[in-house]
Amino acid sequence: MNDQADLVVIAKPVITTNTTEKATLPGISPNIPVIGNETRFEVRLVLKGDKNLKTIVLHHYQLANPNQPLLNGPMLAEFDPKQHYSFLLFLRRDTDGRYSPVTGQTDPALFSIIRLEGSAH
Repeated sequence: MNDQADLVVIAKPVITTNTTEKATLPGISPNIPVIGNETRFEVRLVLKGDKNLKTIVLHHYQLANPNQPLLNGPMLAEFDPKQHYSFLLFLRRDTDGRYSPVTGQTDPALFSIIRLEGSAH
């Protein structure tokens, strides 16, 4: 993942907002509808990439229907800025300047977005 990533950071989520984007997750059948999210992160440590970055915006998805029952469903990234966790993020820079999980949007919480234990105050 490190070799494929444009940016590897330890960062703390600050705020998550919904976008107007509606999509379905690639590579899953039946289709799973999702909506776009943007999470702004405060960069704590850059392991690969621009060492001067202070904040980044991560593009990711959430289920369009959070009550949709799923068996062996996708591991989507969720962030609660009220909880004080940092994350190890392996990211690719998108053409619009945001970042996306290097392993794709279907299971980012399994591979590209790793919650670190301990406080991130």
